[in-house]
Amino acid sequence: MLRCSMKNFESLRVPKYVQLMIRLRDQIEEGKLKPGDPLPTRERLMKEFDLSLSTVTRAISELERQGWLVSRQGSGTFVVKRTNGATETNVDSIAVGLLLPSAQPYSQELVTEIVHEANEHNIRVLVMYAPDDEEIELNNARLLFEKEINALIWFPVAPKKHVGVASLFGKNKIPVVIGEKVTDHFDAPWICVRSDYSQGMRSILEYLYELGHRKIAYVGPKGSESDFGPVLERWYTYKDFMKSNNMWNPDEWLINPSVFRDWHAHSGRMENLFRSSNAPTAVIGYDDTIALEAMKGLSALGLRIPEEVAVVGHGDYPGGQYSNPRLTTVSPCHAEYVDAIFRVLMMELAVARGENAVNSQREIVIAPRLLLRDSALAVSNMQVTG
Repeated sequence: MLRCSMKNFESLRVPKYVQLMIRLRDQIEEGKLKPGDPLPTRERLMKEFDLSLSTVTRAISELERQGWLVSRQGSGTFVVKRTNGATETNVDSIAVGLLLPSAQPYSQELVTEIVHEANEHNIRVLVMYAPDDEEIELNNARLLFEKEINALIWFPVAPKKHVGVASLFGKNKIPVVIGEKVTDHFDAPWICVRSDYSQGMRSILEYLYELGHRKIAYVGPKGSESDFGPVLERWYTYKDFMKSNNMWNPDEWLINPSVFRDWHAHSGRMENLFRSSNAPTAVIGYDDTIALEAMKGLSALGLRIPEEVAVVGHGDYPGGQYSNPRLTTVSPCHAEYVDAIFRVLMMELAVARGENAVNSQREIVIAPRLLLRDSALAVSNMQVTG
């Protein structure tokens, strides 16, 4: 179950009816609401949690559907009796750990989608965050393990350094679904569900190419042969596309993200680049955060977006849809992503219970979608320097 303070709920933007469901389920599991006890009236719940009648009604209806509550006409709503971890409706009690980096902008949307989907399967979700620190990540994984969870959904802090968490759950035969590519060897004790990073970058490049852009800069980390995941795949897709289309790609068009994060130290060099005859007409950010920082820095140079420079990102982070102009980006399709996670998760849980089930899929790749907004124009409609 997702156990959060009110402050944490607000920061995660969890829907209010889900918040109430989680609180009521907490009270039932902790014995504050015992089997056969009447649920507080809707009016009392509305007042206590400052919620509307429709929100309270939806939460109660969902808990009834999942077998936690039962309504009796003329009497009210009551907590259902539980025997050996199951309700009267024979719904199994399954707990799944969710371990993910706290600093990632996508975390809020992922948590909301995962909680929604877990509720559909009557699965409790225990969430643990790790700042960009592998030791804290491993400690939090141990805490989840001690909670006797049935499975783990894991978004690694450092995809390459995964041995500790993987071995902890693997040796205890606890299913792990990982939301990142961490190895090319799929005899590993987990299933990988990830976005197609190469296709995402390719769709951006093809779109900009169709708009007439031939001078395209990339703001992001360089990939190396030892990398996995988005860093490597986006970088190599960018390089290969530029080369295969005979597009000039000088070193200065690969811009380290720190340039825009420490703008005062690099603004002179960026002004020389973007005011030169060989200025890029488009900039691709490794992710939306970097793309938005680039938009801010370029605007500080007096460059108009998209009239003088097009900017495109990756990730469909919340800030991009509210920026001015709104950021064109690639969406990882979170709903489809989470649906795939739970499809394989339910299969893995069935296998772990010894049911007659076989899951041969070790990697599922979700196709991203290009979201066209306002931050890119055709070169013919721009006022470019070069």
